[in-house]
Parts: sequence; structure tokens; C-alpha cells
Amino acid sequence: MLRTTALIAAAFATPALAQVADLAIQSNQSSVSAQICLEPTGLGERCDTDGSSISGGINVELDNYAAPTAISIDDFSLALDGSLEYNMDWGFFVGGVDITLTGVTVSYATPGTQTGPVAVDGAGDFDFPAVAATITGTGSYSGYGLILEGLIGDGTFNLADFGAVESSIAGNISISGDQITLTGFQAFSNSGEIEGVTTSIDGSATIVATGTVPACPGDFNGDGLVNTQDVLAFLNAWTSDDPSSDCTGDGNINTQDVLCFLNAWTAGC
Repeated sequence: MLRTTALIAAAFATPALAQVADLAIQSNQSSVSAQICLEPTGLGERCDTDGSSISGGINVELDNYAAPTAISIDDFSLALDGSLEYNMDWGFFVGGVDITLTGVTVSYATPGTQTGPVAVDGAGDFDFPAVAATITGTGSYSGYGLILEGLIGDGTFNLADFGAVESSIAGNISISGDQITLTGFQAFSNSGEIEGVTTSIDGSATIVATGTVPACPGDFNGDGLVNTQDVLAFLNAWTSDDPSSDCTGDGNINTQDVLCFLNAWTAGC
């Protein structure tokens, strides 16, 4: 009885936390569409749009992997699978500008710092109004025509120099068995200059990402929750020398299994 009381006291002393789910972007279902606009002084704005499939991953954390009511973002990286090609043209006399973007990645701007949680409703829908992101990659440009060839010339630029952006991410999270599916829509916008010409980048990503529910040894009774019911279930198994309480997997049931379970319970799921 003494060791049971001590274990319950230790369990109540530390709240259970969630575990991170690693989701892989499904490139055959995920894509980015991005528009670039240039506005040389006195010439008006011209825009062009291109797109690409994307790959990468997103790390999320759910409060409950059986019936989530909250979701947080820990990290993401969306890499464009192809280059983006743009042409902005002001007519025969003025000319235009060709731009190519390569190696473009939209990444979480604050890894190690969680965004959220935000609510997940009964249908699995969620909405992050503002998530910090960075856009990296290399751009090359070439001006042509009587005016823009001399005004713009040829050169390269770094998308990272445009700085971080605030993006919105809305979507849906669903769980079937041990499989997690996240579908979402991310919008982003940024601006900078190319050779003194105001340049804006606006885009959106359609995301489908899948993964498995994180292993959760702290959920001893398998109900999708980590709470004191798991402590009681473990105690019942441990005090009766049930093999399921061999947390360490060493073939022995002893206090090392208690410590192992408490660590797992504290980690949560």
C-alpha cells in the first residue's frame, strides 16, 4: 500500500504533456501557387503567377490523439519541387522582366517555439490566424526592351532578404486508427525590391500531410488519454506482476518499471 500511495502522489505532482506528430507532405496532393508583381516607377504594376508541387513535412501537437480539441504547430518546411518562371511585360517599347525562382522553401520561422494551441472543433477544423514563416531560395532576373533592359539589367537576389512573413494556416485534422491526416491552406505575402523596383510575392499552399499517431506508453489503458486512470491501471498490473507492467522490457517487474512508466506518463501523448 505504501508504494501504491507514493506512486499516485508522484503521478498527481506532474501534469501530462502531449507528444509531437511528424507528418509528411504528400507531394501528389500538395502544391503552391505564387504571384510576383513588379511596379517600376511611372510604369504601373505587372504581375505573373506560377506554381509547383511541394514536399516536406509539418510537426503538430494535439491535446488528444483520439478526439483532439486543440492543435499546436512545432515546425514545418514546404519545399517547392520545381522552379517558378515569371514574365512581366510592359509592351514593345518599354520591354519587360523575366524572373526565375529556384530552391524555394517556406519554413517555420521560430523552430523550438510553439505556435498555438488553437481550437479544433467537432468536425476537426482549425485556424491559425498568424504563423511566422520565412521564404528562402534564389531568384534570377533579366530585363529586356529599350527601357527595362537598362533599368533592371541582369542579376540574382536572395528571397531570404525579403524577411519573415506572417502566414495564416487553416485546415482540418482527422484520425482514423493510428493514421493522422492534415489538410490545410496556407496563405503568405511578402515584399522587397529588385534593383530599386518594388516587388511583391503573394502565394498560397494547399497541403495534405499524413503520419501515424505518436507512440504513447503513458496511455496505459489505451483510451487515447493520459490521466490518473492510466496510473491506476498500471498500478493494478504492476502490483499483480502482470507482464504488461514491464515498462523497461527487461523481463523483470520492479521499481525500475515504476520510474519508466512515470517518465512515459509525464511525457503524455
